[in-house]
Amino acid sequence: MPKKILFLSFILAILALLSQMGRYFDVSKPPEISDIIISLGGDNGLRIKKTLALYDANMSRSHKIILTGVDDFDKTMKIYELDWRAHYLTQKGIKRQNIIFNTSAKNTLEEIFFIKHYLLHHHLHSVIFVTDPPHSRRISYFASHIADYADANLSYNIVATDNPWWHKERYYTNPEAVIFVLNEGIKLTYYCIQHLLGNLHEPKH
Repeated sequence: MPKKILFLSFILAILALLSQMGRYFDVSKPPEISDIIISLGGDNGLRIKKTLALYDANMSRSHKIILTGVDDFDKTMKIYELDWRAHYLTQKGIKRQNIIFNTSAKNTLEEIFFIKHYLLHHHLHSVIFVTDPPHSRRISYFASHIADYADANLSYNIVATDNPWWHKERYYTNPEAVIFVLNEGIKLTYYCIQHLLGNLHEPKH
């Protein structure tokens, strides 16, 4: 009997932990006016729509948007016509010169480093990252603990997309949300271990 009680207690503890993972991974906040807006790659349409909404609400002091996760296209071709997000923004009235592209970053961590150097080079100090809610914890970890934004006097605000499948209190009721959280858990664990081992370094371009 004691073994059964112990096993049941263990299962209940695991379930209680899993039920809180939505709160843990979603650290997004309401938007604050910043120097520039970043629409991170891996977008299915929700990130760029939120980015446009923030831009229209005058949340970018520089009146500029950075698109990351852009494929490295043939340099003789017009990238704003090849990247569907840029095409969407221009169709909505945003000037091409206000859209900045990053074609070098291959993953989220490299995107965070690119943004850091862009801010420093252009004497900017604050940024809005637009991404999916459960992706926000990993962005925060990268910016705070690996890229060291605070040490460079940089601040960031992570704003979540309006995902119909996401609710951090009840994420476990939606299969898509569960898969997203589990994937983020694996990725964050990997990067935490690599960071502790000293294997994460700023990319050289």
